[in-house]
Amino acid sequence: MSQFDYLRAQMGDGWINKELLKIPDSAKSAIGRSAEWYFALPHIKFIMENTVMGNVKELLMAGQDLTGTVTDCGLVFLETVYGVNKAFNSKVHKNLAGKGQSILAGLSSTAGEKILYNAAVTAHNESLNLPELSVRVAEIEAEIASIQAQFDDNGKNEALEKLRDARDQILSTIDTLIGKAKSSAKRKLKIAETGIARMTGTAPPVVIAHNFYSFTSIYNRPIISTYNKPPVLNTIVPIAVGGAITVGATAGIITSIASWLLGSFFLRGITGGLLSGLANTVTSIVLKVMGSSGADAMRYIAASALKANKSLLPVILGITGMEASAWGYLIAHASLIIGAAVIIIQAMKNKLSVAEMLYIFGNIEGSTTYNLTQVHMYDTNHVEILDTFKNKAMQMYDESTRTMEAIIGVGLNTKKEYTVAYDLTDPYNPQRISGNEAIATTLGAEKVAKLLTGDFFDFFE
Repeated sequence: MSQFDYLRAQMGDGWINKELLKIPDSAKSAIGRSAEWYFALPHIKFIMENTVMGNVKELLMAGQDLTGTVTDCGLVFLETVYGVNKAFNSKVHKNLAGKGQSILAGLSSTAGEKILYNAAVTAHNESLNLPELSVRVAEIEAEIASIQAQFDDNGKNEALEKLRDARDQILSTIDTLIGKAKSSAKRKLKIAETGIARMTGTAPPVVIAHNFYSFTSIYNRPIISTYNKPPVLNTIVPIAVGGAITVGATAGIITSIASWLLGSFFLRGITGGLLSGLANTVTSIVLKVMGSSGADAMRYIAASALKANKSLLPVILGITGMEASAWGYLIAHASLIIGAAVIIIQAMKNKLSVAEMLYIFGNIEGSTTYNLTQVHMYDTNHVEILDTFKNKAMQMYDESTRTMEAIIGVGLNTKKEYTVAYDLTDPYNPQRISGNEAIATTLGAEKVAKLLTGDFFDFFE
């Protein structure tokens, strides 16, 4: 189950049951089909098939909790976009960026926040190795551009089909309506027909909006497609270690990663304030999923960037007067925002999962005894740790003279704290065990006590 399952209760006909805030299929698929949906995205398929993106592929493949990460990102995406839209519409805060920065400045750098800062630095410098990756990706610009074109065409065709279906449905019932119901149907019909004309190139780009998301979310696409300024590919250098460790600094590093992933890979050709709005939305999602206190602040900063470019956003107004322009713009980029957030989170978790000592326990069937393999790791990462777990579990199966009912692998850092754990009973399909309580329960009291002392006598390899 997702740690953010409480957000599912907000998913009615629209987010928090507001018809204006329609939930896109991409977010529903991220939540419902998670990894299956994620690996079917055009950009992620490209990552999995292209050797240039090899280190990113390893991060995604090694993350046995990828399903949970995608689900969490889908749920938090909806909450975050609503928060950005709410800030965008704020009548209280005129300086949205200032409000966000003020919140960040007031947050304390707890031990947990310091861990996240170090994880963000490592994600930038090592896990993703952005300095090197940026150079290598520049070498395959044409391939990435073709993927973006494919993404845009697919999105346009899907939106156009929805508009036509909506138009046909209205036409089939409008003659039976009277009064306000008929007037409302006529307005919706006009919106649908205008949208179809615009997408097929038979009408000027006039944005008309109402409380039907399917009629409005696609309007940002023609705007973006005319903004063909090429991306600026600056040289990316490693982030120096030793700077001020604050929540704001962590957010800045994550935003720089998100800006690069979006502007140079997921959404080539978009720069300036719109890119900033998208990137800061990604940052808010990452911080929320990773447990940082800075997520709310980034929503104000994202809203500020979008508001500064309000003329480029779709105009979406509900019949109550509520505006959902920021919601509509961000919702239209759900796949790209979630796609980038998942990569950053997996890169940060790669750092958080390192361990100095690995212990692989093979529980003997019908007995309280067990086989044990211990491995000392040096300057490693999550990918190598998982490979070691799998290889040692298979070796244990091959060499054991007694039947084992389960194999559990756990990693400890120098402070003897759990950093990673897997159920390796099926070494070809390791299952991540998350949370200290779950790890301790799976191991049992005897093993937990021995791990604290390291007193395993002759069990050492």
